[in-house]
Amino acid sequence: MTIRAVLFDLDGTLLDRRATFRRHIESMIERHPDVFRSQETQSLVEELVTLDSNGSATRAEFYQSAEQQLGLASGASAILLRHFERHFPESCVAMPHTVDTLDALRARGVKIGLITNGRAVMQNRKIDGLGIRSHLDSVVISGDLGIRKPDPRIFAAALDELSVDSSSAAYVGDNPEPDIRGARRSGMCAVWRRDEWWSETEEADLVIDDLSELVSGLDRIGLKQRGLA
Repeated sequence: MTIRAVLFDLDGTLLDRRATFRRHIESMIERHPDVFRSQETQSLVEELVTLDSNGSATRAEFYQSAEQQLGLASGASAILLRHFERHFPESCVAMPHTVDTLDALRARGVKIGLITNGRAVMQNRKIDGLGIRSHLDSVVISGDLGIRKPDPRIFAAALDELSVDSSSAAYVGDNPEPDIRGARRSGMCAVWRRDEWWSETEEADLVIDDLSELVSGLDRIGLKQRGLA
């Protein structure tokens, strides 16, 4: 296998979503002490992180739950949702070795793309918050297309932009269903960045714990397929 393009998921793969969310919560508490009624900051952060459940609910639902379950001031959910919309991208934290990995791929002449589910405005602001847009040859966001991973059409759209066949491309993501299964259905090499939140997946062609393992891992797959390893 000769990899001509590597495409990435955003949240949980290039963006350290948990670290970003924690930083955002800390900023939110600092800026809106009246909403939180002077509750102890660290315990509030932990409660909100737990309630967030790795982003399993919409942000409106999450802040409504926070207002109700944590006994926040009346109307807190609307205030906090506005804060999220305006300021969340300011808290963006990249996964370790993100830029080094993108640079290493680019040095090999590999095209780099990104496919992410979400609203275009918010996802674009996250990309800019990470400062990685100049490293990307293609950005495909479900909110622009009305198609979400794992639908093969969103993968095909990204590959078309890169002018690369699926058999010459790899996709890296953290969520086994939309990322790994979607990539496999699309004929791409599927790379799982292991995340303890999700159950182990047997569908991935390669499993990594850190982005720094990606390039050497893809090399090993290529050698095996050529019968050289």
